[in-house]
Amino acid sequence: MSADRILLIESPCSLSIDIGRVRIRRDEKADAHVAPIDVAVLVLHHHTISLSVGTLRELALAGACVMATDAQHMPCALMLPTQANRAAASRLRRQIAHLDDVLSQTLWQEIVRARIRTQAANLRHFELTGALRLERVIAEVEIADRTHREGQAARHYWQHLWQDAEPDFRREKQGAEDPVNARLNFGYAVLRSLVARELVAAGLSPELGVGHHSTENPFNLADDFMEPYRFVVERVARPSAASGEFDAPARVAMSRIVEQTVRIGKKEYRLLPGVRETIASYVRVLESSKGELALPHE
Repeated sequence: MSADRILLIESPCSLSIDIGRVRIRRDEKADAHVAPIDVAVLVLHHHTISLSVGTLRELALAGACVMATDAQHMPCALMLPTQANRAAASRLRRQIAHLDDVLSQTLWQEIVRARIRTQAANLRHFELTGALRLERVIAEVEIADRTHREGQAARHYWQHLWQDAEPDFRREKQGAEDPVNARLNFGYAVLRSLVARELVAAGLSPELGVGHHSTENPFNLADDFMEPYRFVVERVARPSAASGEFDAPARVAMSRIVEQTVRIGKKEYRLLPGVRETIASYVRVLESSKGELALPHE
């Protein structure tokens, strides 16, 4: 499995393999080299970048994923490694067996509670008001979140997270051009790719979610396990947004979400090891049909 590094390329260049390393060749600059095993995600952010099939192959074999962005700087394509996991077939059967059952509904309840808990932690981190209300909502989340506390908490959270910096802020997903939403959408897309990569490596099907069930979404399970980690993107985006436009330095700042730490239980993890621990706990639950997820709380 490749290391916890996001390689963001924003200028014209060509990528090829040279003695087992990815060679990055740029005009009037010395070649740069990076080992495929050192790359978790390669983000191609310039329309003239060229790369060989050999480069894609070596990155995939090392466990990296490759993302391309569109003219609005948003990810538009994702290549995930497909190395065979010997447990993939049995885990797929277990995922299918637990679709929409009580176990999945209980896991979704855990995920929603963790998401709200990290939202409250972010408000306290930035010394903002509103955390106490979120902490009270956590206990109100029912199995399968039947009373939709997730949405209620989200409205409260977004109102308070930007109350001083962007009082008129409204959360927008696709097509947003304002600097705040652009940062969030970019960061979430990178996070989604990291989670999807870890799911595939664990022999799990990203399509089969516990809380997300869209028939048009190939990453339902990735979207599930993104939820308790979204706060990391928001924690990086809030101070970064003060600089204004979503330019190259801002994109570099957002790509550094992998450097953030999370707490799971009594242990502290960097982002990717934390995601792996969460997914490993899900595998244990699938195989035993009982247990709890290892989820971040701050």
